[in-house]
Amino acid sequence: MLQIMCMVDSEDYWNLNSYNEAGKTVNYYGYTFNVEGSPDGKSKDVVRLIVMEFADSKMALGFVTPNNLELDKELRIKFIANDSPTKDVQVDCKLSDEVKKAAYNGDELEKIEYIGYTLEKFYDNNNVKFYLHDLRPQTQGQQEQP
Repeated sequence: MLQIMCMVDSEDYWNLNSYNEAGKTVNYYGYTFNVEGSPDGKSKDVVRLIVMEFADSKMALGFVTPNNLELDKELRIKFIANDSPTKDVQVDCKLSDEVKKAAYNGDELEKIEYIGYTLEKFYDNNNVKFYLHDLRPQTQGQQEQP
């Protein structure tokens, strides 16, 4: 089971925490989103996201995953917030078989920006807060300079 820890705003954290404390099940839906394309428009490089929608909390999460990561259908998401960093709220989820696709001719970062912006606008239009987290390991070029 894939376990993901993510930071959310305090309001969203406490909302999820209230479900946990009341023993209620959080209503969710998860799917995979692939963005294909390349800067030259010829190859089909793919950026893959896991998208989890939490209907009761009016929140959606996008996780950019490494392409070589074997995805299980089951995952555990642990939520933390700035005002409660030592206590995480845990939600066990299952991904559906749904795979949404989009095309964008750009490099990895451009595809992530494109799909992040697109999903953020979509969810914002539906009064849902969207968080995007990049779970890919840092490469040499991405490391901060001292």
